Amino acid sequence: MRLSLPLFGLIVLCCFRVLFAEDVFRFRGDNSQGKYNESGLLNRWPEEGLKPKWVNSELGEGWGSVIKVKDRLYLTGLDADDPKRESVICLDLDGTKLWQQPVGAVWRGSSYPIPRTTPTYVVGSRADDDKLLVLSGNGELFCLAANGKPLWQKDVTGIYETNFSRWGLAECVVVKDDQVFVTVCGKKALVVALKIADGSEIWKSEPIDDIVAYVSPALCGNRLIAVTEKYVSMVDIETGHLLWSSDFQQDSGGPIARVEWSNCNPPLVQGNQFFVSQGYNQGGVMYEILPDGKHVNKLWYNKVLDVHHDGAVEVEGRIYGSNWLDNNVGQWACLDWNTGETLYDEAWSNLGKGVTIFADGKLYLYEEKRGTLALASPGDKFEIISSFRMDFGTKEHWPHPVISDGVLYVRRGNSLAAFDIVKK
Repeated sequence: MRLSLPLFGLIVLCCFRVLFAEDVFRFRGDNSQGKYNESGLLNRWPEEGLKPKWVNSELGEGWGSVIKVKDRLYLTGLDADDPKRESVICLDLDGTKLWQQPVGAVWRGSSYPIPRTTPTYVVGSRADDDKLLVLSGNGELFCLAANGKPLWQKDVTGIYETNFSRWGLAECVVVKDDQVFVTVCGKKALVVALKIADGSEIWKSEPIDDIVAYVSPALCGNRLIAVTEKYVSMVDIETGHLLWSSDFQQDSGGPIARVEWSNCNPPLVQGNQFFVSQGYNQGGVMYEILPDGKHVNKLWYNKVLDVHHDGAVEVEGRIYGSNWLDNNVGQWACLDWNTGETLYDEAWSNLGKGVTIFADGKLYLYEEKRGTLALASPGDKFEIISSFRMDFGTKEHWPHPVISDGVLYVRRGNSLAAFDIVKK
């Protein structure tokens, strides 16, 4: 019997769940690279700036970013009823809060009790089997159903005896297939792999003598690139074997920063190469995984691009990001991916350092000193096309913006704003 095309299409849809590339499942998009698969976006913004479609200012303070899957937005913030607890919040695409689920106590250390992580969305085999994974500032891993129902939790930092910094944790966890990977950096393991279904351990890697950082790791093939306070490490995700570990401070010319100033940036990955950058005059280093898959070479070091906590992006063989001059000041730089040559290192008027992301041929910059959002052209010179200042929210301009389905989402403190950036 021959099937008609409509009937065949219906069968295919029944057998496979259809997901669209514009959905954002984790911090900074696919593999945390800061690049969003969008098209048809504005090449220039109005002179007076973008006007938000909506702003929700009742989210509770938070530094985490937002993710968007289908017709829902997810982020973290202080719990509305108990400001000593973190919570996961779900909004519809009009910004209306649908639910808020407490997930753990705020960071108990001496600094910054604000939630700083971003949920990771896990697609299940059935529509009702999707999950959210979120790591609290204290290192408890929570698994929720997509409707907010708690499924399980695990005190991974307690079990594996994490060596905390003064800043707590801000990792947005990596998932692959039925596993979630967490950089616990403890006395019993560097990285652990857990079953998403119930949180049970699959493997744990060998520990290293270091302190946990703020970094969301990235996958490089079947290797996980994990960054802790001083070290960059590579773990086999199939076996958990610690393949390689190197002192980043030594690779970048020796210890310059104070020990307690943790690394924050996800590694940039292309093929078998990955770039790691840290603020406080540490610069950036390009590494290459050798053909045996077990060893790594340092290819080059660049002292200019020492990204603080704002991430960088790779576009057509160039790396774009902002550097650290002090905690309030930085410039905007571009490097050649292959050689590490500095193509530019420019001040943006009297503004500060900030976040860099990319979509539809343009860089999106969000500087943290005054909250200026800008559209810029990639290339060999620093070129701002359009800009305006954010006039909503509270406190720091630290969360990373997100672009999905032609909408730019910008978080600041207790608020989230949505801007339509599609060409009319």
